[in-house]
Amino acid sequence: MTKQHTQQCPIAGFLNLFGDRWTWLIVREAFYGSTRFSEFERHTEIAKNLLADRLANLVETGILEKQNIGERGTRFAYHLTPKGRSLNTVLLTMFQWGNTHLYAAGEEPLHVVERATGKPLSAVKLMSEDGRLLSATDLIAVPGPGANEQTTRRLRKVSGLARADSRQTYPPRQGDGAYYDDDN
Repeated sequence: MTKQHTQQCPIAGFLNLFGDRWTWLIVREAFYGSTRFSEFERHTEIAKNLLADRLANLVETGILEKQNIGERGTRFAYHLTPKGRSLNTVLLTMFQWGNTHLYAAGEEPLHVVERATGKPLSAVKLMSEDGRLLSATDLIAVPGPGANEQTTRRLRKVSGLARADSRQTYPPRQGDGAYYDDDN
């Protein structure tokens, strides 16, 4: 894999795990039901050494679990963990984006449908806690409790929300809508 990102950012951390072109195809195949090394290799067309490396990384980070299923010798199956299954929304969003922006209407190679009804899913949408639809322009990034000083300063500057003299974090206190000092 390539050099790891060092920025204190959930996207950079995510890319450290999922930033190469093979890892998402392996996760896709796990969602499709592949469990064996040979299935992942066949369906992704990845080289064996790269597949072994990516599977080991996915196991190490808790996305997949490796189970010994061999009776003679050692044979393994790989299954999504709860952490791995929680990637379904990310995978679905990538799937829907690809169908919308890479293929003409009516030429999509695959669709995801509800198992019980066979009906298509609605597009993934941004929603507030109270269910209101939001657009990207309704959102900003604000420092969280684990933000370092550099991240806090940078986000404070671009958000225009926080006072210059304190480390402001999210979430706001209940009822006042203001950002609070994490030192209080």
